[in-house]
Amino acid sequence: MDFSADSRYIQVSTGAYKRQVHEVPLGKQITDPVVIEKITWATWTSILGDEVIGIWPRNADKADVNCACVTHAGLNIVTGDDFGLVKLFDFPCTEKFVSACF
Repeated sequence: MDFSADSRYIQVSTGAYKRQVHEVPLGKQITDPVVIEKITWATWTSILGDEVIGIWPRNADKADVNCACVTHAGLNIVTGDDFGLVKLFDFPCTEKFVSACF
């Protein structure tokens, strides 16, 4: 779960591999992509979303990437996967099938 920088929203990743954004404290789900795109996140631990599409290797199973975390500076994202690999990417990572930074 991640909070927006202004604490007005949270984002969660569901067990069905869906990213959901909700208003705080009402809990109302936000589905408008224009609104979601304008939100600045204080943290990012989601493996889902347009901002992290490039962390997924070609032909990856939904469960292959297990965790992610953006650095405090917001410039990189690190991931952990089923193969025991820790990978570093530029953030946002919006281009599909990019290579990790190292």
